[in-house]
Amino acid sequence: MKNSLFKLVKNNYVFIAIVLVVTISSVRFLTLSIPVYINQENVKFTIPKGANLSRIADLLYKKGIINNPESFILAARFMFKSESLKAGYFNLQSAKTHRSLIRILSNSRAHAIRITVPEGYQNRQIARLLADQLNFTSAEFMQYSHDSTFLETLGIHSGSLEGYLFPDTYDFNDSDDPTGVIRKMVGRFHEMVNDSIRQAIIASNRTLHEVLTLASIVEGECMVDDERPIVASVYINRLRKRMRLESDPTIQYIISDGPRRLLSKDLEIESPYNTYKNRGLPPGPINNPGIKSIIAATLPAKTDYLYMVAVGDGTHSFTRDYDSFLKAKRRFQRVRRQVARGAKRKNIN
Repeated sequence: MKNSLFKLVKNNYVFIAIVLVVTISSVRFLTLSIPVYINQENVKFTIPKGANLSRIADLLYKKGIINNPESFILAARFMFKSESLKAGYFNLQSAKTHRSLIRILSNSRAHAIRITVPEGYQNRQIARLLADQLNFTSAEFMQYSHDSTFLETLGIHSGSLEGYLFPDTYDFNDSDDPTGVIRKMVGRFHEMVNDSIRQAIIASNRTLHEVLTLASIVEGECMVDDERPIVASVYINRLRKRMRLESDPTIQYIISDGPRRLLSKDLEIESPYNTYKNRGLPPGPINNPGIKSIIAATLPAKTDYLYMVAVGDGTHSFTRDYDSFLKAKRRFQRVRRQVARGAKRKNIN
């Protein structure tokens, strides 16, 4: 009798266990298979930083993507993803059910964006480059780039980020806001402009801001790395003699439609950045220089050159006196005219 009762209870427990497994499996399958509703208005979805599962479910519900927040939460738990949903800016076009939606929202690679910021880019160019691929506007980026209170928190004692956004290749997250992007780029700047460089700057009796300003001019002038220390020396020598720098890149910085070939009238623009009209360095950097230009401005070559002229192949001719400079300039103008005539003949043919 006891054995029969034991077998009956045991069989009942087994039966109940089987029913529970089947029920849970069915509920799991049905919950994960619930459809989601993606249209043109809600295909882009943002999970803010710090949002928990409940908050995410609520945002999805308000966007009309899911019908029931509780079912979505249960689905995430069934998939063991309740702690894995990532802050980010997601494209939900391929989401059909809770299952596929949760997979997208938990995939950190779904929203990583690699962006290369070239050496010599101005802040406004960087702002446009980033705005094209991240979830903010160039105007928002530029607003923070001139926010003196924000810049102070970054250790930048300047009225602008110009010169302090280090050109490099970055892996951004499409949920990054302008402050996060700026912090990453300025962090790279502080990493690259290390203690040894800063000690060399102190030894040069110039400030970091002055060195960056000179480096940005060098960056604007040079296409060949070997010339960077020599170009820096030209400007250092002119500064020592209180000669105007007469640097074309500083004019490119103040014209609105550059870069382009400069005209005589451009050299007459009233601006503290016009080095054809003002002596000394401009008030600040005119672009964001790379580390080679920063080092060149910190440790320029020792020369007595005062003039330089483009040769036409990306390099320069350096001279010590004005007459030699004029001769080199006339040679370059002849080369330019020959190139122009050759291009004209090619177009006619």
